[in-house]
Amino acid sequence: MELIQQALDKAKKQRDAAAEQASENISIDDDDHTATKEISYSQTRQVDTPESVLLKNKLVAGIEDDPRGDVFKILRTKVVQRMRTTGANVLAITSPVSGAGKSLTAANLAISIAMDANYSVLLADLDFRNPSVHQYFGLTPEYGLIDYFEGSQTISEILIHPGLESLVVLPAGRPLNRSSDLLTTPRMLELAKELKHRYSDRIVVVDLPPLLQTDDALVFMPNVDACLLIVAEGENTEDEVQRSIELIDESKFMGTVLNKSVEEDFSARYY
Repeated sequence: MELIQQALDKAKKQRDAAAEQASENISIDDDDHTATKEISYSQTRQVDTPESVLLKNKLVAGIEDDPRGDVFKILRTKVVQRMRTTGANVLAITSPVSGAGKSLTAANLAISIAMDANYSVLLADLDFRNPSVHQYFGLTPEYGLIDYFEGSQTISEILIHPGLESLVVLPAGRPLNRSSDLLTTPRMLELAKELKHRYSDRIVVVDLPPLLQTDDALVFMPNVDACLLIVAEGENTEDEVQRSIELIDESKFMGTVLNKSVEEDFSARYY
């Protein structure tokens, strides 16, 4: 699609400029990377997600030998390499408007990264107005982050291990309309720091709301290290893509994922 392609060309230029700047200012030694130790989920609720649920909900990254999962392995490799180069470990997933498939992409990418033995992954649903991450895993969480902010539950009581490698899910809980106020509270900022610094080998994948419909993603963006923009082919306009890119800090912008592609064998494509 010509309009989307033009927007993606612009995204590539911005991504390359940000990467060049980051490589000049930040570097890490591969020897400093700590491999994930065997993880115990004794304090985390475990609810195994059947393969039939993964298949039904298009979590193809979690289905063994499903060729559709290869695209997320490619995306995983590119993302992890970039994040290691800059020392980043908190990745935001967002989109211009709803319907682009950002939450599904976030879930598949989180699963794919968790399958890498070097990392554990926490998938956090911060789309408080329309929480959906738990649904893809067939989960019906009793509690969510809303309960944590109300002081009735701890994070360990909210986390769920869906039985997929070194992955834990932090559900949002019941929908909340005034969510941007919640995302700027001291308790939220403390939690963001805790998630980032608790484990050296953990990558945190954050599902944020769309950029152009609320201010939620913008107010939380200072707490993330990197950001991927999910674009739906044939649905998002050139203007939507360009406006969204302009709202993301260039130093954090990693690029776009073209979702709902018309290509026969791929459900997403990294650009």
